[in-house]
Amino acid sequence: MKTLKIILTITIILTGGSLFSQETTYKRFPVHVSFVYPVGIHGVQSVSYTYDFSLNILTGHTGNIDGCAIGSLININQGYISGCQLAGIGNITGGDVDGLQVGGIFSMADNLDGVQISGIFNKCAEAEGLQLAGILNTSASSDAAIAGIANINAGDQQGIQLAGILNQAKAVNGVQIGLVNIADTINKGIPIGLVSIVRNGFYDEFVFSVADYQNLGVSYKLGIKQFYTIYSVGMNLFEDQLWVAGLGFGHLHEVTPKFSVQPEIICYTYYPMDFVRRIRDTYIGHFKLGIVKSLSETIAVSVAPSVYLSLKSNRGSYSVYGYEQSLLDPLFDINPASSNSRFGFGFGLSLGLHFR
Repeated sequence: MKTLKIILTITIILTGGSLFSQETTYKRFPVHVSFVYPVGIHGVQSVSYTYDFSLNILTGHTGNIDGCAIGSLININQGYISGCQLAGIGNITGGDVDGLQVGGIFSMADNLDGVQISGIFNKCAEAEGLQLAGILNTSASSDAAIAGIANINAGDQQGIQLAGILNQAKAVNGVQIGLVNIADTINKGIPIGLVSIVRNGFYDEFVFSVADYQNLGVSYKLGIKQFYTIYSVGMNLFEDQLWVAGLGFGHLHEVTPKFSVQPEIICYTYYPMDFVRRIRDTYIGHFKLGIVKSLSETIAVSVAPSVYLSLKSNRGSYSVYGYEQSLLDPLFDINPASSNSRFGFGFGLSLGLHFR
């Protein structure tokens, strides 16, 4: 960010200390060529022209573009862009962009109707289209935003927000996908991530359970009723004594004020209790269908039959595959030829006590 401030400072100096004046009437000329503003075809008057094509060898400062602007460093546009704006470092447009902005580091515009692509960050007010950035997208409202690190939307998100770490918006009418998702309201859509915080319509609960595949367990569910994340830890005390860790997703559908159905998908992995001699591997994915009865506003009980798929490995050194995680034998096992793994299919059952 410090480097970006330096670049913007240099840009302001090169453009005569003011990025945008209040010009309202623009002359037309087909082509503009600039070395560094104001060294160009129309000098300081280039901000008063609408061009079909602008070539800025280092930097350029123009009025409007009805076509294409290309700069090796920075393009600065007084008014609108209708077409494309391509720069090695960045683009700054004081008006609307109807088309494409591509910047090696950044792109900035008032409103966007098209696509904004930059190596580090994009910024605009209303984005009717796609923002694609290596690190950060910011907007006041957006249709679609994809970033390597974060998308920050101060208003409504109408489509998808996809980020490597953080998504933030006020009202979401679409999908948020990231490690952390934050929204004031989910109108139509879902957040998908490890942590999803929705200020209005927030759902969470603790569940203490007993099951054949996790004899004693506690789960925390976080998100919205339509889609939430499950974090689970527990232990097995029969057969092999094991620690259990699980991660999954679920949905709560209220059939009546007292009864709900709760389909969930959760994957468990098993560890020996000393954590040292993990000589085999056991991974099991359960597809659960919980039947939940509310006893009060804060307490409920459930029964959840499940089917599972298992993957157990002997790491090529043992005759036994994985760990014995359940008193119930699998319905069947499959041993692929010349493989150290065994695949299984079976059934499970859990009973839960819910605190909301």
